[in-house]
Amino acid sequence: MKKSVFKWFAPTIVMLSMLLFTYCKKDKDTPKDAPFGKEFLVGKKWQMTGYTVNPGMDDGEGHIITDVYAVLPACMKDDYTEYFADGTGVQDDSADKCAGSPQRETFNWSLKADGSMEGHADDDFTGTYKGEKINGSSFKVTGTGYFKDEPNKQQTVTLTFAIIK
Repeated sequence: MKKSVFKWFAPTIVMLSMLLFTYCKKDKDTPKDAPFGKEFLVGKKWQMTGYTVNPGMDDGEGHIITDVYAVLPACMKDDYTEYFADGTGVQDDSADKCAGSPQRETFNWSLKADGSMEGHADDDFTGTYKGEKINGSSFKVTGTGYFKDEPNKQQTVTLTFAIIK
């Protein structure tokens, strides 16, 4: 029997968001023409606004899910990530804390000039990631790889993020 989607869901989201962000003490206003990179990401709190997977995944009850964000519990939707220029970052569980989750987790990350991201590896999803700016206050990250439960099924995950105040 497959694991429930929620057993690997939280660690996967944490891992993917860890790969995406940086934070430092800079002005929160980013020029709309700033390219995707450290200067675009730093100095802000980023919150996930979307999470899809293609092809879809089995939730353990015979349902195929492609819009993962739609089935996330509220305690995960208010989480945010901050990134530091020194290659570290923080994932915060925010006000609506999920049971059993730490309030804050630190991680290491790096961002290459082409938008490729590297960082803390999660045991549930292994793949390559690339970030892309959507507009002056949001971006998306696309990861292509394999979930631990389905090592022979290549999947693409797309996460979108927006600045929160």
